[in-house]
Amino acid sequence: MRPTERSAGQANEARGLLRQALELAQQGDYAAALATIQRAIQSGADEYTCYMHIAALERQRQQTDAAMLALQHAIELQPHRTDAREKMAELYLEAGNVDAAIEQAAQVLRRDPDNVTVRPLLVAAHLEKGDWESALRVLDELIALAPNEPIYHFNQAQVFQELGQWGLALIAYDRVAEIGTDRELADRALEAMAMLDRIQIDHILTLVLEDPQFRRQIQEDPEGALIDRHFALSRPGMTALRVILSQMQDKDLPWKPVLYH
Repeated sequence: MRPTERSAGQANEARGLLRQALELAQQGDYAAALATIQRAIQSGADEYTCYMHIAALERQRQQTDAAMLALQHAIELQPHRTDAREKMAELYLEAGNVDAAIEQAAQVLRRDPDNVTVRPLLVAAHLEKGDWESALRVLDELIALAPNEPIYHFNQAQVFQELGQWGLALIAYDRVAEIGTDRELADRALEAMAMLDRIQIDHILTLVLEDPQFRRQIQEDPEGALIDRHFALSRPGMTALRVILSQMQDKDLPWKPVLYH
């Protein structure tokens, strides 16, 4: 047998062993699948690919340390590739090692600055640490790379909401609804906007009843009064507030609100 024929035969055998390993894994026989991948390596299969398969199988059977070891082998074999580092970052985050997850994600971005796969994981890691500013920075990068991806705007809105920056949260939620490509997400964004409006309107009405200075200001300049007190309503929320104020009885207020349209 000529060398080229022998090489082609080994490659076919290696591919066949990998297919067999995947079939065994689908049947739940992980031990046999792992042994078959080892045979594939001995038959000349691409080692990087094999170690990625080993890591996936070890992860499926919840052997995190073994999965990380396989990924480390893959990284050592081809340090310029990013998919092994992405998986390593995921495992670190799942294991609660947030700093290590951030470091692996950062290494991915150093090699692939436009990578959008690892950035959501990096957002999750920063949020786990309570580093809101870093999370927002990464979300800004994601939105710049994929401005019409609604989930990034939705996540940004959630962070703004957590920080109490309700005006910015409403803008981001409104963008999700405006994009509209994910109907379920758009509905969730509209629900979140309505909830923020309800919370704020309750506070506004309490101030109207209890704070004479605020009462005068909202009578003269409703929008300015809300801005001064750091309220931010959506367009439907502002309309709802005007209607509520107009329906309040004179016995509820010492003045009749002057509403602007």
